[in-house]
Amino acid sequence: MRYSILIVEEDDTRRNAWSEALLQAATEHEIALVVTAARSAAAAQFHAGHRQFHLLVASLADDGVGLAGRLRARSAHLRALLLHQPDIAEDDLRDARWFGHNLAPYPEEPAGLVGAVGSALGLPLAEDLDAQGRPAATLGDVKVLLDVLRWQTKAQLVIYTDYIGNMIANRGDPANLDMDAISSLIAGSFVNSFELGRALRDPHTRHLSVLEGEHFDVFATNAGSYHLLALIFDKEFVSPKLGYAWLQLQRSADQLSQMRVVEGSVGEVISAELTASLNTEFDRLFGGDLLETPDNAGDPQGRHS
Repeated sequence: MRYSILIVEEDDTRRNAWSEALLQAATEHEIALVVTAARSAAAAQFHAGHRQFHLLVASLADDGVGLAGRLRARSAHLRALLLHQPDIAEDDLRDARWFGHNLAPYPEEPAGLVGAVGSALGLPLAEDLDAQGRPAATLGDVKVLLDVLRWQTKAQLVIYTDYIGNMIANRGDPANLDMDAISSLIAGSFVNSFELGRALRDPHTRHLSVLEGEHFDVFATNAGSYHLLALIFDKEFVSPKLGYAWLQLQRSADQLSQMRVVEGSVGEVISAELTASLNTEFDRLFGGDLLETPDNAGDPQGRHS
């Protein structure tokens, strides 16, 4: 999946530095990212008329709320990151908070913008300090959890996506179902729910979507702020009970939201976690990297000079 970001910033140096920092971070974390930079709101609207964006980065002072509203009318999935001066009055943030936009002070360094963009999109563009305390899990672990959920509920299919509908994992029999369309539509149904939580200044909310049909039932919920979990039942074989299915769905969503999914085999994950733990402790004690080798380590004379 490729994420598209639209940056609106009149300062050429700042605009270029932000773009380069985002692309570099995306490359380092193997995330497909496209950055489009515009000098003005008019130029931004021109770009938005020709392509869909996942995130708008703009100045709150330069009618950022209005621009975000106009662009969101064309793309319901669009999120906005509005930048403001550090000493701004709380009253001046009211409208942006009401519409559920992400807010951040103007970053002193490009790395600060990278972190803010990662938080707004739920992408690991920068080191996530909150995630360090969560247990590491592989995609295989996620699939095992989905298999257990499917067995418990007797669902035909379990799907796990990001908040814009990109498939992460699915388990079960998709039969002739259009998985891309289904995941995208489920994500679309959550847009207003997420925005309602943001508008109420209560972003950590639980949303439940229920679709009862003649042939299929669909139950979906959010797993944290950036992922969705859904059960699809074929009513030819089972008629699910909402209370039980919701309970199991909620439990699995809670577990998924606590996972820090990393790439690699179980052995590689354990090795990486151990190395990171040792490096952290070594750095705390001695202020250096456990795996870092001095440039002159191979030179006996260099060690005694």
